[in-house]
Amino acid sequence: MRRIDSRGIGAWTRGGRVAGRRFVVVLLAAWAGAVLPACGKPNPSAAQQRQAPAPIEVKLTPVVVRPAERFVEVTGTLYGEEEVTIAAEVPGRIVGVHADLGDVVPHGAVLAQIDPTDYALAVEEARAALLAALARLGLSEVPRDEVDLSTLPVVARAEAQAANAAARLDRARRLYDRTPPLISEQDFADIQTQSEVARAEVESERLNARSLLAETRVRQSALARAQQGLDDTRVVAPRERDLRYRVAAKQVSVGEVVSEGTPLFRLVASDRVEVRAQVPERLAGEAAIGANVLLFVDGIPEPFEAQLARVAPAVDVATRSFEIEIEANNPDGALKPGGFVRARLHTRTDPNAVFVPASAVAQFAGVSRVFSVREGKVAEHRVAVGAPRDGLVEVTGLPAGVEAVVAEPPRGIVAGAPAQAR
Repeated sequence: MRRIDSRGIGAWTRGGRVAGRRFVVVLLAAWAGAVLPACGKPNPSAAQQRQAPAPIEVKLTPVVVRPAERFVEVTGTLYGEEEVTIAAEVPGRIVGVHADLGDVVPHGAVLAQIDPTDYALAVEEARAALLAALARLGLSEVPRDEVDLSTLPVVARAEAQAANAAARLDRARRLYDRTPPLISEQDFADIQTQSEVARAEVESERLNARSLLAETRVRQSALARAQQGLDDTRVVAPRERDLRYRVAAKQVSVGEVVSEGTPLFRLVASDRVEVRAQVPERLAGEAAIGANVLLFVDGIPEPFEAQLARVAPAVDVATRSFEIEIEANNPDGALKPGGFVRARLHTRTDPNAVFVPASAVAQFAGVSRVFSVREGKVAEHRVAVGAPRDGLVEVTGLPAGVEAVVAEPPRGIVAGAPAQAR
């Protein structure tokens, strides 16, 4: 056991309460001496945290306001000014082919030849039959207009005979009417009968002449039909329009026997082409006939100039769109009918379009932003970006009054950060 000093016990007993109070006071004084100086002096780390960051130095570039063309872009298919399939008009054997794939042929050019032998014989036969019919009428050619039958030789001869018989009857009547009669009753009756027969012969010849005239016209039609068959042995490009065609397909060879209607060639007149495209009905007010159009074709770097030629008057209820036709010159054949084409249709000119350098647009997560400096701080503006042009891009959504934007936004730039233009 430890021994307890009796003096210590006595001292604690006598002044224990007072000593305890003094000890607490000393502790409080020591704590106050440690805390109060700390409250009076700033904490260096906290002061550094509350210190304002240095401004970001940025380069500003002016916003450009200038006119801009407005376009509607559509896709469509190219068609030739005229596309036609040439088929055989008569059956026969092909004895010559005079055009091949890609050849340029003028209107009316001979493309192929069908054996004309049988058709030439048919023409000669029809011509001989016509000449025989004309000979029976006493004519050398078929009259064009209505014919005075009295001018036809067969009718004229019958009318002359009838006139002679009538004159004889008149003389016989004068002789028969004398007293006594100078001719017998039988002779007078014979002369009268001859006159009546002559008159009937005139009517018969007239009817026969009408029949022969009709026959000659039938023979003339038969000759024309035979001649047309002979002409059709020459397979030709269309003659109806003064167009230059290109052979898009050749489907026949020499020696092949074809029937009527067999396709032989497909021709395309493509010195002028047209584009047929569908435009959404919401753009109906933007499509005006005569508007300028640029055509873009894959594989050809330069666009082709064209014009809007026709606009459908009605909207297709199934697609909620309407058709337009765009026409373009194509003298060198660079635009191929049947091909796919993109068309940029000019609609109007916006006089106050806003442009900024392409480098001024920052994109993140599909959102385009540009930045400006306002009252020493960065301001952020969300914009929609158009097509680039001359190193600039058109932006929409930039507030009015923003005259300059940050040329190259630094990484990590945020709205509200202090900024200083340099």
